Amino acid sequence: MPAVSGAISGVVRNIEEAVGVGNETCTVANYLLRRLKELGCGTVFGVPGDFNLEFLDSVEDFEGITWGYNTSELAAGYAADGYARVCGIGALCTTFGVGELSAINAQAGSFAEMVPVVHIVGTPSTVSQANGAILHHSLGNGDFRVFSRMFQEVTVAQAMLRPDNAASEIDRVIRECFVRRRPVYIGLPSDVANQKIKVDMKPLDVTPPENPKSAEAEAVDRILDVINKAKNPAILIDGCAQRFHIEKEIRDFVDASGLPVYESPMGKAVLSEFHKQFRGVYLGELTPEPVKSEVNNVDVLIRIGSIKSDFNTGGFTMQISKDKQIELHSDHTLIFHARWENVGFRGVLKGLAKRIQSRAWTLPPAKFLGTQGLLTDSTDEIQHGYFWNVLGSYFSKDPHIVTVETGTSSFGTSLQRLAEGSIYISQVLWGSIGFATAAALGASIAGRELEKPKRTVLVTGDGSFQMTATDLSTFLRHKLTPIIIIINNDGYTIERYIHGENRNYNHTMMWNYAKSLEYFAVPSQRDMQPAFGLQSRIQTKSEVEPALRQAFGETDKIHILEIIMPKLDAPIGMVKTAEKTAAENKYDGNS
Repeated sequence: MPAVSGAISGVVRNIEEAVGVGNETCTVANYLLRRLKELGCGTVFGVPGDFNLEFLDSVEDFEGITWGYNTSELAAGYAADGYARVCGIGALCTTFGVGELSAINAQAGSFAEMVPVVHIVGTPSTVSQANGAILHHSLGNGDFRVFSRMFQEVTVAQAMLRPDNAASEIDRVIRECFVRRRPVYIGLPSDVANQKIKVDMKPLDVTPPENPKSAEAEAVDRILDVINKAKNPAILIDGCAQRFHIEKEIRDFVDASGLPVYESPMGKAVLSEFHKQFRGVYLGELTPEPVKSEVNNVDVLIRIGSIKSDFNTGGFTMQISKDKQIELHSDHTLIFHARWENVGFRGVLKGLAKRIQSRAWTLPPAKFLGTQGLLTDSTDEIQHGYFWNVLGSYFSKDPHIVTVETGTSSFGTSLQRLAEGSIYISQVLWGSIGFATAAALGASIAGRELEKPKRTVLVTGDGSFQMTATDLSTFLRHKLTPIIIIINNDGYTIERYIHGENRNYNHTMMWNYAKSLEYFAVPSQRDMQPAFGLQSRIQTKSEVEPALRQAFGETDKIHILEIIMPKLDAPIGMVKTAEKTAAENKYDGNS
């Protein structure tokens, strides 16, 4: 990983003339904002702090970019992540030290899950840094790079801006962010933001590197040979396919091949779940039948963008031998045990789509059984085997941005089919509780900016909601109209199944979740807020469908539905995953 670029040499004082190369003059701040806007970023999330205020003046005055108004830097990081998953790139701005470290958890999540976020950190002035001043928000040792060094582990490129390097460093770092689909770090001293520089505003080249032609052709030939000899090949779509936005390449390959298609939880909705070749979600041995047997019995599995994490593979229970797997990744291809370096999936899929011969369909019609819950004997209480399937019937009608929390919500929704054009957001790998609420904020703003706007549906748990609930006020400030569904099962259910079923630490204080809008909606500012719809505490089955019908029908209002569910009921997939995690975590006396 490259080190932070350059050192601040000397003190930038009163520079009268713009520095740099080019025919146009603008400030460092505006150049950075223009590059973000060029790549489709229309919102910068964050929290004001004294070292970033000069930059925030430019954000507020810049046409085409909105300030996020977050309530914490952690929430801002989550929001930028959610925004980037929809629009292709996100941005957040924090202040030096206390602000940036509050966001580092979110940044690590974006790194783990391959989400491109530009983190702009307002740092002390170059004068203070050169003098080694003992400033607030520092460790008191005159080291102004200590925090940026921490971020080297969770970013793919870093830069500390000076007027003489600002344009080139901004271009380099943002290109790395966009092409490699991971976060980057930009340190912007308070007295550099408004320095004028000369720039060349030709479009930034963010074209992905092309595969070596001969190597790509060799890999395509070999894959076609394997597929043609196979009796029962299939396709499994995974998370990297979504991160690198190869939806079109996948669709063309699937259409041309005629092969059955499955998806992992992280690959959900990359291909329409109503495509004629789509068969269901595969999660190793935790997969419901008949999908489990179908995938386990393939003789060749073409895995596109695979991410082999525990929660994405049913606790590492995939039973398919490496001798049967072809793996297409962003920067390499694996055919059984052979590796083609620098041969990425975009070019390979295009080559396969042009040459593959379509296969006749041999499988019976797919069976989509929905979500199964642990409890099945109630006629009145809202159980998981009922609720998720009813909710899924609305997801299947129209495209939404479905943002779900790790745990109950993700397992409950993963087996529900989403309408074509839907976007599914879940932090399966990093799994930081509280992510979904703030990510849904970013996704809601991004969905509104799309050419064909999409409404966001947030599904989260009571414990997770408490982590980032304050950003509900930011939903109101942006006049967003999502549906917010809060599963109230009295605490941390997935943790209870892992360990401590009856322990107090898995119990959360009860809130009046359905009344959350009332707390954040000050009457004197009602003109700044969206129209309010349902604010309902739903306790019985008979209340569920009328509430969902109204919430999905009233698209111009924000709704909160608090769903009361049994304390220890859960989707069966979640229970099985938690049991495997518990077994792995447990001390057996031999560790």
